[in-house]
Amino acid sequence: MTKFVHGDDMLEQAKRITAALFSGDIRSLTADEIEQGFKEMPTFETDGEAKNIVDWLVDLGLEPSKRQAREDVTKGAISMNGEKVTELEFTVSAEHAIGGKFIIIRKGKKNYSLVKLK
Repeated sequence: MTKFVHGDDMLEQAKRITAALFSGDIRSLTADEIEQGFKEMPTFETDGEAKNIVDWLVDLGLEPSKRQAREDVTKGAISMNGEKVTELEFTVSAEHAIGGKFIIIRKGKKNYSLVKLK
């Protein structure tokens, strides 16, 4: 169906995005693929200032409280760009952004969010 409506290029892009999500190799995607493929997921914006992972998750609204953020991080429920974050001292900064623009957060097994750097 994707090929019929959007053509071969978009079909290949959809396949690459799907493969990256299932393999966890999100860093293999380009900024354009992320922008196109993730436009329907919850999106948040940040300035890219370096912050502790717990504060960052709460400030963006990805976690309801610092207690919940700490629990999710220590239990391995948070992934950033396909890599689990388990250290409470982890600092998120602009250098983690793919193409200098995007960070993809997965909470649990299926809940993805896109974070755009301003």
